[in-house]
Amino acid sequence: MSTDDMPQSERTRAGSRREQAEATRELLLRTAERLIAERGLAQVSSRQIVEAAGQANNSALAYHVGSRTDLIHAISLSHAEPIARRTWERVERARGSTDPRDHVASLVLPYIEHVAELGNPSWCARFTAQIAADPAFAGDARSDPRLASYFDEGLEALAAHLPELPEAEAEVRRQATRMAIIHTCADEERAAAESGTPADWELIGAALTDAVAGLLLAPRRG
Repeated sequence: MSTDDMPQSERTRAGSRREQAEATRELLLRTAERLIAERGLAQVSSRQIVEAAGQANNSALAYHVGSRTDLIHAISLSHAEPIARRTWERVERARGSTDPRDHVASLVLPYIEHVAELGNPSWCARFTAQIAADPAFAGDARSDPRLASYFDEGLEALAAHLPELPEAEAEVRRQATRMAIIHTCADEERAAAESGTPADWELIGAALTDAVAGLLLAPRRG
């Protein structure tokens, strides 16, 4: 029997169960994100997540989310969609610009703006820093194909302004910029949560954009 063929009372109950399941899944994701952000990936068990989320059933995480890998992917993807949207908007805006800083900003600011929008306290930046340190999950921040395609377009536009470097050296610079963004945001998010005073994300975004532009555009010496 399809949902449309159900009596109204049954459709209402079915809809209520779906909403409750979705709410429980979201609670588990946000609880896991907070615990991992605060304690580290290896220090958080499925049981701890379930208990912190106030769920009586120890299998709640497996039922609503899946495996531990599924959990990490789900949390990452919950942030990838809004970051992808912002990246697309900024890459579109920077398209055709001859100022390399515009292209750097299109890649740096969407992540920072998303973290800022989450309010204080938030756990996204610290969660991202934790998984970035784990080889099994290091690519999850860009696991949404929409984000990857926009990011790649921004990188291609920026490439026209970069100095010619051996690929190994260029990769070191890319990794350095990635770590600078991830860990600076994580540190600022942590400080804001501990102090209760929101971070100045606009200032942080401007400073990181300038720093990344300087690192990527610096000429090669020797």
